Amino acid sequence: MARYESKRRQIEETAMRLFADRGVDAVSMRDIGAACGISGPGVLSHFGSKDALVAALFAEGYAGYAARIAEAMPAGGPFRERLGAVIVAVLRLHDEDQDRFRFLVLRQHDHLASVQGGDASPVEVIRALVEGAMAAGEIPRRDPDLAALAVIGLVLQPATGRLYGRLTGPLIPLAAEITAMAWGALMAGSEAPAPARPSRRSRSTQR
Repeated sequence: MARYESKRRQIEETAMRLFADRGVDAVSMRDIGAACGISGPGVLSHFGSKDALVAALFAEGYAGYAARIAEAMPAGGPFRERLGAVIVAVLRLHDEDQDRFRFLVLRQHDHLASVQGGDASPVEVIRALVEGAMAAGEIPRRDPDLAALAVIGLVLQPATGRLYGRLTGPLIPLAAEITAMAWGALMAGSEAPAPARPSRRSRSTQR
């Protein structure tokens, strides 16, 4: 069993690197097997199909992203410090694991909807942080989904820009500036409570 899991992990790591470098469509199961030193059918015995492999990599990568954010979040202290710690963690993840981030960016439109909800979502982790700060009166009340997505955009767009050459060098040195921009976005606007919105269950029912 340990050998099986080790080989599966090797396939996952190799596939993610190849997908990030070449794009999913340009990589075959035979290519992955050759890079791992096993046959294409050997790769299939672990995942069944390339689609299943890609879906598993996205789900695991996205959940791992959320876990790293949650682990980096201090249990207490001022909200701005907790926000800064989370942004540093995300930028460090992008600096240290560029293959994972490039793969997630390339595949998000195909797979994001299937893993969007629940604790295994970076959006939900940051939403909970922001919503808690609103409840504590540390930042103005507004739509917590919009606020969380604004913060995520301020972090992810520079990281995406680096992938495509708009920015160069590591992202960690930008952490203080990005945190300041995120703080400014969250503090902007009225102190009035956000308008009431349907619950998630109600919204899904309405669809």
